[in-house]
Amino acid sequence: MTVTYPYSLATFADQLAISSVVWDIQRNDEMSAAGDGRFWQAELSSPLWTGTVELIMLSNDRAKQIAAQIRKLHGTQESFYLCDPLSLYPQADRTGAVLGNAAVKVLTIATDRASLSFTGLPAGYVLTLGDKFTILYGSNPERVGFFEISETVAANGAGVTGMVGVFPHLPSGIGNGLSIRLAKPYCKCSILPGTHNPGTGRKLHTEGAGFKVMQKK
Repeated sequence: MTVTYPYSLATFADQLAISSVVWDIQRNDEMSAAGDGRFWQAELSSPLWTGTVELIMLSNDRAKQIAAQIRKLHGTQESFYLCDPLSLYPQADRTGAVLGNAAVKVLTIATDRASLSFTGLPAGYVLTLGDKFTILYGSNPERVGFFEISETVAANGAGVTGMVGVFPHLPSGIGNGLSIRLAKPYCKCSILPGTHNPGTGRKLHTEGAGFKVMQKK
C-alpha cells in the first residue's frame, strides 16, 4: 500500500499513546519598545499552533514503527493531522454523545473576522471558552483552519448561537455555510527540525520518545 500524505488521524495520530502535551502558539510579530514600558506590536503573519508531545513507555517494536513513520515524513516536507489530545470534544460534552452527527456550519462571520456564529448545533448546546474546532476551506490545495473558542456561549432552541469570539482571526477563504468540526478537531502539522526523539531503547521497552510540531498551512 502506497504511503499517502498528509497522514490521516487513523494512520498516525490516533495510534499514538501520549503521556503529556504542551499545546500553544507561536506568534509571528515584530516588536518595538520604549523606555517607559510601552510596546508596539505588528502581526507579520497569523499565529501558528505548536505542540510538544511526549509518548508513554513503548514496546521496542512499537517505538520503531512510530519512528519509521516520522522519518517517512522527510523532515518538514510532508505533514499529518493531529488533534490537541486535551480538546477532543467540547468541554460540556466530553464524549461527543450530545453532539452526535449534528451538521454544524458557519452562519455568519463578523466584519473583523474575529468572531462567528454557529448553526446546526443541538438545542441548548454549550460551547466553552477553550474548545477547539476545525474548518476545511479552499481547494487545490484544501486548507485546514484550526481555531479556539474565546468565550462561552449556548445555542438557542434552533441550534443557533450569537456571535462568538474565536482565535486566531478567520482567514478570508472561510465563508458562510462551511462545515465546522467539533468532534476530534484537528490541525495540519509537520515535525519541527531536530525535535524528534525516537526514545532510548532498553531490553524490553523504549522510553523518552517524543517530538515537537508546528501547524502547516
